Amino acid sequence: HGSQHKNFQLSADGRFCSLGGGRDKPYFYVIDIENELQYKMTSPRLADAYVPCFINGETEFIAVSDYHGILEIWDINKKQLFKTIEIETKKFISSMASIHNILAIGSYDKKLRLYDVRNWECFYTTDFQCYGKSLHLTEDLKYVSFAGPGEDKCVVLQIE
Repeated sequence: HGSQHKNFQLSADGRFCSLGGGRDKPYFYVIDIENELQYKMTSPRLADAYVPCFINGETEFIAVSDYHGILEIWDINKKQLFKTIEIETKKFISSMASIHNILAIGSYDKKLRLYDVRNWECFYTTDFQCYGKSLHLTEDLKYVSFAGPGEDKCVVLQIE
């Protein structure tokens, strides 16, 4: 599962990147490119570490997930766990994206969930016919796209 999913993300300003540990590795790395520093963050709860996502593309908070539907939000500056969210179906969270105070997650239960990162409430859920391995939100938050299994499937949804 490690190489099939987006386990690398660059911050919006290009100063930081993050790399998920992958299957059976409950840690991820945050790399400060500008200062040539690397931080290993180890989760007390995750079984794996997949699809890291800088919240709003910035370098204050980062989300990381595991194969069992657990999502952790980490404070990068303090290098500590800030919040844990568990999706009700406990399915693998396979993709994430975040802009404009929205965190979008796609999972193997074929649902798209949108969270408001100011209060961490899930305010929108919809079914789709794909478990996206790559997810993108448009700048105006009207559409989300997923690249699916086999890299030959793409789904575009209008957020209503």
